[in-house]
This record gives sequence, structure tokens and C-alpha cells, in this order.
Amino acid sequence: MFDDFWAASRYSTLHQRRLGDRLRDFRPQPALIDPLELPTAPLPLPRPHDRLQKLFQARRSTREFSDEPLTDRQLGTVLSALSDNSYPSAGGLNPLRCYVFARGRALRYDIRRHAVQDIGPAPADLAEILGTPDAPPLTIVLVLTDKDSFEKYGERAGRFGLIEAGAAAQNVCLRLAEQKLGGYLLGGVADNEMLHCLGLPRELRVATAIACGHMIT
Repeated sequence: MFDDFWAASRYSTLHQRRLGDRLRDFRPQPALIDPLELPTAPLPLPRPHDRLQKLFQARRSTREFSDEPLTDRQLGTVLSALSDNSYPSAGGLNPLRCYVFARGRALRYDIRRHAVQDIGPAPADLAEILGTPDAPPLTIVLVLTDKDSFEKYGERAGRFGLIEAGAAAQNVCLRLAEQKLGGYLLGGVADNEMLHCLGLPRELRVATAIACGHMIT
């Protein structure tokens, strides 16, 4: 059943164009009182002012990047957000895999070894596959290889995989903020086209992708 959900929500370049039309025509409703709010008066809580809270506040979603590429040190620092068991994985199965587009190349990031392997040139139509106006300086793609997860947990594994990918993506975004870099999650990646350009089988799942780079000041 989760496969049916995934197939129904899969995107192609045609779906990207339809989404663009939908977003253009969308008009949000005016803000109303939250229907789940309780009638009792809310009690304010103290806010922390530590380094972590400042990092939360520094995170920025930006769609405009300068042409400056990331250095090897910056690339290693950003990708290290996925290493050292820094996010939860149901049953310790670790189905999450990471791929990178940087400096015109497609790379596989080995999370366990904190190392990259060259796949080949990035596709000429990368921006179209990502659903972005231009190809970002750095794109991080998170893929789920979740066969073992489904054998262990059944349909619930679908939720577990998305939780894992979300936690990993947040780690990356916070590391971007710490490095004074910008980034945003891409919700309209063309699934099969992305798997194809990475040389991956179609039964894998593109959980999300993150566009990254130096912010324009």
C-alpha cells in the first residue's frame, strides 16, 4: 500500500509544470483562530538563548545563490551532518543513502566512511530534474533503500523512512546555517529522472533533495 502512495505522489517534469500552475493560482485563506486552540489562557514559557537556539534562528531558506563554489572543507563539513549516527534510524537499518551534485559532477557520498566517489558528469538538464530555474552550486539528494525496513516493519516502514530523511535533512540545514550558507528543500524533484541520472534502480525512493550554496549578500 505504501508503494501505491509513493507511485501516486511520484513526480515527473510534467508534474513539475502542473505544480507550478497550481502554486501560481493558489490563494491562502485569511488567518483565523486555530480550531484546535483551547479556551484557557496560554502560559508563556522561557526561551533559551544558547548556541543551538541561535543556530535555529540563523537557518535561512533561500533560492538565490552566488556562483562561488563550496570548498572541499565546506563540502566535508556540510556532509558530516549525516555521519556519526547524528539522526535516528528505525532498527539501526540505516536505509538512507546520499548523492551529491557539485562542480559539474555527480558524486556518491559514503556516510559511513565520510568519503565521496565520482559517478560522472552531472546531467545537462539537472535544473529541470530538480525543478529549479538553475542548477544550484551544491545539491544533496537523499535516497531510501528500504527493502529490509519493509521486511521488518511492514507498511509502517514507510513512515520510519520519511522520519529518518526529515531528521537528516534538518541536520544538513543546521550545518548550512552554521557555515553561513543558504539552502532549501526541493519538493518537486522528478523521481525517475533523478534515479536514472545517478545510475540507480527505480525501486529506490528519492526522499528529498537540498539545494545549497553561498547566499547573495
